[in-house]
Amino acid sequence: MPATSMTRPRRTFADPPGGTLPWLIVALELATFTIVFLAIALLQRSDPTTFAAGRSALSAPTGLALTLLLLTSGALVASGVHAFRRDRPIAARRGLLAGASLGGAFVILKGLDYWHHAALDHGLGTDLFWDTYVLATGFHLIHVAVGITVLIGAARAIERLPLRDAETSIVGPALFWHMCDVVWFFLWPLFYVAPA
Repeated sequence: MPATSMTRPRRTFADPPGGTLPWLIVALELATFTIVFLAIALLQRSDPTTFAAGRSALSAPTGLALTLLLLTSGALVASGVHAFRRDRPIAARRGLLAGASLGGAFVILKGLDYWHHAALDHGLGTDLFWDTYVLATGFHLIHVAVGITVLIGAARAIERLPLRDAETSIVGPALFWHMCDVVWFFLWPLFYVAPA
């Protein structure tokens, strides 16, 4: 019998919720971003004056708004997964789509942030801070766009119940989305919060 939200198979360590492939992808992405974080930290130490000047040009309220968008989005996606597990597909779909919508708002706000700074000649080629900022946050933004796509795909999958492996179809995309949240919680202080 196909696994639906009500007939979840018991999973083993080798087959975690969301499936093995999403966990491998997330582990690889987190390893990649860890290298990015370390590189940013080393670059800041090598040129603290440039980083301090660049950081002062960023808007702390924009950074906070971006963080709150992702935090709220992650909570909505988690509520969607929990609703799915309680066999409430309509609520699950709404949670995933609401999370994706706030992800879209994140993309729009980040795009406006880039546009604002480009108008001030703050972009690639300006200096070490702006190169680092655009590349690191742009890499994250690509992941957010992919995450929005997989969340919409998961919401559409709910319409096709029963699923062959409901946990992988719904939890896998949510796992990827939470990885985007975690990464931003490191990028935000690295760029928007001045070090002590």
